[in-house]
Amino acid sequence: MHSHLDLCSGIGGFALGLQNTGYFKTSAFCEIDSYCHKVLNKNFPDIPIYSDIREFSPTKENINPFIITSGFPCQPFSVAGRQKGKDDNRNLWKETFRIIKESKPTWFIGENVSGIVRMYLDTILEDLESANYSTRCFIISAQSIGAKHERERIWIISDSNYARRKEQWQSLTNEKKNETFKCSNWWEIESELCGTPNGLS
Repeated sequence: MHSHLDLCSGIGGFALGLQNTGYFKTSAFCEIDSYCHKVLNKNFPDIPIYSDIREFSPTKENINPFIITSGFPCQPFSVAGRQKGKDDNRNLWKETFRIIKESKPTWFIGENVSGIVRMYLDTILEDLESANYSTRCFIISAQSIGAKHERERIWIISDSNYARRKEQWQSLTNEKKNETFKCSNWWEIESELCGTPNGLS
């Protein structure tokens, strides 16, 4: 089972979806809304809930997630709101990103309204790239699964370049371990894969 940390959890949609695959177990929720706490406690009774993302530190709580998900608040970017974007105090991307940098998960999945594309997506992509993540984004509407309303949402899916390259390096060394291999040092193996070493240990 892979460990999952769910930020800005709402009523636990990410956790439900990931757990239903059979490959993930949610370690913790982080959600401030009291009603959502009741729903989470009912549906996920043994999983701890942390209330304030601004005060939450996974490292201090000994939480080491393989994947982090976050439905960080959409009000700053929604066409139904004032669209203050980065200046809205409900914008919790920076806290989400702080936790990503602290936890270093292999995967991150975020969800928000499509209005974020125009107002803030570049910042999110730049932040993730600075932390050595590769990212793809998809806009999916509710209509695409049969609903009568459009309700577009953007999905931000990132994977760690470091984790992927480490897997490649380990795979290559396993393949070559019984051969006379020209690379006598790990950084030479890394160079064969992708040019120059970048944080492997």
